[in-house]
Amino acid sequence: MNEIYTVTVFDKATGRIVSSGTSQAPELFETETQSVLIGVSAPVQGAYVEGGEVVQMPTKPSPNHTFNYTSKQWEDPRTLADLKAEKWRNIKANRDAAEHGGFTWDDSVFDSDALSQERITGAGTLAQMSPAFTTVWTLANNSTRTLSAADMFAVGMALGTHVATQFLQGQLLREQIDDAATAQEVEAIHW
Repeated sequence: MNEIYTVTVFDKATGRIVSSGTSQAPELFETETQSVLIGVSAPVQGAYVEGGEVVQMPTKPSPNHTFNYTSKQWEDPRTLADLKAEKWRNIKANRDAAEHGGFTWDDSVFDSDALSQERITGAGTLAQMSPAFTTVWTLANNSTRTLSAADMFAVGMALGTHVATQFLQGQLLREQIDDAATAQEVEAIHW
């Protein structure tokens, strides 16, 4: 009866583990480019072979990193342009969240999501039509406040300033992204 061996097959040049399992004929895995460790079981992912020993990879720094089996290091293959594009996507998402995250006027917090912005604009239009305009407005915390025509104009102005401030911040950060010359400079930019 043939004996069954635990084997780990790996690339001779890089140590990358190709497969791991059992075999009755482990010598069949030996090729010009592959070698085998007999009596050793190792995961195909998360380890490599160096000096005849299975070595665990260091922790992967980010989902973007790939392991370089030659240098035995994690490397980020993204270009500076890739990093800048990703940073700009993140900045825009943060800008949009800030724009839609509410604003304060006269110690009251108003919603500023897209629908709320439309409602404030519509109420401002109605207030222009009638100086006697009043409305009971539901605030972000679900309490209410009575607003006059002048109040509604002021709320609309506060909303406009709030939105413009978020876009100005985004523009300034976009300039920093465009001016960044290294991955570290891009990484240092935050909303």
